[in-house]
Amino acid sequence: MRRPLNPEDLFELKIVSDPQISPNGKSIVYVETRIDRLTNKYCSRIWIVSTFGETEPQQFTSGPGLDFAPRWSPDGKWLAFVSTRRGHSQLWIMPSTGGEAEPLTNIRYVGGIPVWSPDSRTIACVVNVGPKGPEEEHGRKKTPRQRFSEDVLVIDRLEYKLDTTGYLVGKHWHLFTIPAVGPDRGKYQQLTFGDYNYSSPAWSPDGQYIALAGNRTPERLDLALVNDIWVIPATGGEPRRLTRSQGPANHPAWSPDGQVIAYVGHDRSYGSYTNPGIWMVAASGGEPWELTNGFPYPVGDKSIGDIRGHKEPSISLTWASDGHNIYTCVSKAGAVHLWRFSIPDNQAIQMTTGNSVIYNISFTPDTRQVAMAITTATLPNDVWVADISNEKITNKRRLTRVNREWLSRLAISEPIRFSSRSANGPEVEGWILYPHGRTPARGLIPAILEIHGGPMVMYGYVFFLEFQLLASQGFAVIYTNPRGSMGYGQEFVTAIRGDWGNHDYMDLMAVMDYVLSQGLIDPNRLGVAGGSYGGYMTNWIVTQTHRFKAAVSMRGISNLYSLFGTSDSGFLKADEYSGPPWVFPEKYMKRSPIKYVANVRTPLLIIGSTHDFRVPIEQGEQFYTALKFQGRNVRMVRFLNDTHELSRSGNPWHRVIRLEHILSWFQKHLKVDYRYK
Repeated sequence: MRRPLNPEDLFELKIVSDPQISPNGKSIVYVETRIDRLTNKYCSRIWIVSTFGETEPQQFTSGPGLDFAPRWSPDGKWLAFVSTRRGHSQLWIMPSTGGEAEPLTNIRYVGGIPVWSPDSRTIACVVNVGPKGPEEEHGRKKTPRQRFSEDVLVIDRLEYKLDTTGYLVGKHWHLFTIPAVGPDRGKYQQLTFGDYNYSSPAWSPDGQYIALAGNRTPERLDLALVNDIWVIPATGGEPRRLTRSQGPANHPAWSPDGQVIAYVGHDRSYGSYTNPGIWMVAASGGEPWELTNGFPYPVGDKSIGDIRGHKEPSISLTWASDGHNIYTCVSKAGAVHLWRFSIPDNQAIQMTTGNSVIYNISFTPDTRQVAMAITTATLPNDVWVADISNEKITNKRRLTRVNREWLSRLAISEPIRFSSRSANGPEVEGWILYPHGRTPARGLIPAILEIHGGPMVMYGYVFFLEFQLLASQGFAVIYTNPRGSMGYGQEFVTAIRGDWGNHDYMDLMAVMDYVLSQGLIDPNRLGVAGGSYGGYMTNWIVTQTHRFKAAVSMRGISNLYSLFGTSDSGFLKADEYSGPPWVFPEKYMKRSPIKYVANVRTPLLIIGSTHDFRVPIEQGEQFYTALKFQGRNVRMVRFLNDTHELSRSGNPWHRVIRLEHILSWFQKHLKVDYRYK
């Protein structure tokens, strides 16, 4: 008999990510993350599994801390990875046949992933360095003045903080190369310098150059929306810019002949709401062009969930060995699948199908095999492998079942898809999770509308622990992709640019009207919840309607005017509203829930984190104080030392306590009477 979920089931959940297939296609290494309830810490290890599936997966690394970002050397002899086992993230290396791992350097703050040179002798990576260069793990001791003045920051730039990273003062991410074999093993060389940040290094096929993404544009309001692709000699020298500072440009990938570099980006045609696509630029320089011009869906994984691995890498681009195609993943209508883009004829072919999300991929050098990390609405995550034959996916097979026992004893619900349409609006896709075992004859069901953040992401076929918890405890959970979501075309996502609370609000209300028309949901026991932009919409909804009897606003925006100056990216709102709030105050305040706070009658739970730089706690404080001042039913739960990512990768016990507060708030105000058979 399956039992309902409870918040502490989070501790038993295993999370797999970043599967990397070996050059010979026989093995896959991946990261498995677990949570220790006694130490309140995450623990990630590297595991290995045969692609033939004849043996059970085996643990490959051990020790304290976090091991992640495993990467095979091209000759298959070595495995490099990043580990925090000595306190700070450093580069480690071990034989691919197993054995003891060794630190490759004594350098702190290695970021991103290690990238091997084609000859398997050198690793490129980015390192966070200060004005005096990289810090060594066992460097000189700091003086009393140095130790006791570290909490004094001198700030003179617009973009000076970043959620989950901290304050961007005095340190930058720079490119390093580190010999992995030979007499110079571990002797690092810094290749880039200055007050700039670089990421995503990629070696040229001949090993003579390294492409990377970086921002060296003069500081301006659209700073965070601009990135360029650069090329630098592998031995050092001045980086050469290839792109035109039109928008974000990331994840460079060299063509097999070294003549062209593909990258993920866009030209900001619709500001930050522009769908990212595949762009190309000649390695020698010239005008970039978009391979995906006219393609309606965003490249990459735009799905959102609350179960993901530690420092899970973004989906990047992979060239076919013949140089005629590029493989990557695309987000479309709640699913994320592998696609092939043909360079000669600009054809886009979907390679995988089904109600699932592929969130990490890797290929063998001949692009004949692909490793995939996959989730569905009822499967948290697992590793799969497939063959690519005649440009088709064949022999797709699942290699891990890491949560088999966990799933076997819990009440997991299968979502039911539906669609609705507001007046003069497009079709909007949604899903509903009914309580496990619930039948219509047992009475009307209390329901909770969940609203995603972003807003430029999408709900879909992803396992969502929060949703399954609520459904197993007797609530129907409704989730949908209103206008502003990605995965439904450029016009759909751009519809709310500079106009939050309008078309998106109409879509959400139309969703509720449709669901209620089906006759299973109790119209007198409706709740609404959301985080980030979803928290904004929750705040907005309770100022516009009284149809919901309880609400939970998590890291939610209440005042767009003050967000401009307090968020790590609030100044980007100038791109949406044609200028800053002191020039157009009416535009910002017209769509700020705080302006209409006197209308609120819905009992509201506000959840925030003190170290949230994306939606600072002051946003929740404003709304809470205004409501409490009026004597309204409001409660605030604030988590000290957590960031905007609390629900996904925050303090483990805080994640559990957060879920308990959400559940108890809705149980109290929606009066759940659900019982299991």
